Amino acid sequence: LGSSNDPRAASLLIPLLENQSSKVAQVIVDALEQLGPVAAYQTIPALNYLIATNSNRQLKQHARAALGRLTMLSALGVEDAAMTKARLHQLPEYQARVSSIDGSGAQLIMLSWQRPDGHLKGINVLYQDQLGIKDCYGIDEMELDRWNHLADELEEQGLGCFEVSFEYARAVIIEARAVNKRTRHKLPIAYAIWRPLIEVEDGKKKSSSVASTMIDLPDLTPETIALAQRGDELYRMPEFMWMYEPAINLEPYVTRYWVVSNGFELASERRGRKGKQREQEKQALLEELTSEALKTQVGEQWRTLYEMRLRRQAYLLQYIDRKEEAALAGAVAAVLHPASDIPIQDQAFPRAMIRFSIEEGPLRIMVDAFEAGKFGAFPIKFFNE
Repeated sequence: LGSSNDPRAASLLIPLLENQSSKVAQVIVDALEQLGPVAAYQTIPALNYLIATNSNRQLKQHARAALGRLTMLSALGVEDAAMTKARLHQLPEYQARVSSIDGSGAQLIMLSWQRPDGHLKGINVLYQDQLGIKDCYGIDEMELDRWNHLADELEEQGLGCFEVSFEYARAVIIEARAVNKRTRHKLPIAYAIWRPLIEVEDGKKKSSSVASTMIDLPDLTPETIALAQRGDELYRMPEFMWMYEPAINLEPYVTRYWVVSNGFELASERRGRKGKQREQEKQALLEELTSEALKTQVGEQWRTLYEMRLRRQAYLLQYIDRKEEAALAGAVAAVLHPASDIPIQDQAFPRAMIRFSIEEGPLRIMVDAFEAGKFGAFPIKFFNE
């Protein structure tokens, strides 16, 4: 790649800088330097970012030396120009899409721009509300059919894929980047490269004011409380198949339910006439475990976190004109807020979540055993297998 003399090679090399050993990263830096001035507009920001964020002194020195040589070989002023080129050559916006927020606070944002040759330039940004921007994946040249296929894949995975304005999508990304700054979670190098394209609009840098990404918290009126009592109805929607996080806290309850419910099933097989009674006992156990878990595992911090997730989801539903569902999610958020005086055991939505998480817990444990981690890889990829 380094000797290819093709600027597109930088788009493959730069993401490889993340999560690599220092020896591998040094080889990648050498390859970027070898590309020379043909890819300077991508390489210089990447090396600057690596120098600013990496803690390995030897790698930083290596990158600094490569950056110096690359700057000397390039035209005068190329380093400053590299940081502003994207703002001066903004492509026409094509489409922005976002997924719904899942139960762990993750959301996928997809942006695309129209290239002069009819293809698309596309970017995926994965946002997790406790970490910020967790991953970024972009491609310079993509066929329109592939872009539409990505949206279909999200639908198949149950995440939804809603077309939104660039203003809204950018607001979500800027919110995510603020979380990175607050938590000191390092931005992906790929995002640092695509950032000038993502965060500009109409050829100018965006102002500090951004669009809202969540609804205002409704007042806790009797009408709001009455609406929130139907909070379990959210579980009829694919966007709210949320499970309790962190899952490990529910393992004792899942284990108890699994062991005892299996006993009920064995007994009902032996005594078929008592099957209905056994099922009632199984449901009573599930409600008992749900009440116990609500009391011990749902604290103020958890309530604050899920109240914010509900408000983000409600804003998205409102944005796509599903106003009744948005109002229901907003009411649930108001009741869930730590300042609410409604006991957590009497709230329909958290009760439905805990019950669902315990009931589906065995399946979740088996799935987790086969996966390295929920966010170990990007949900969908731009390239075909």
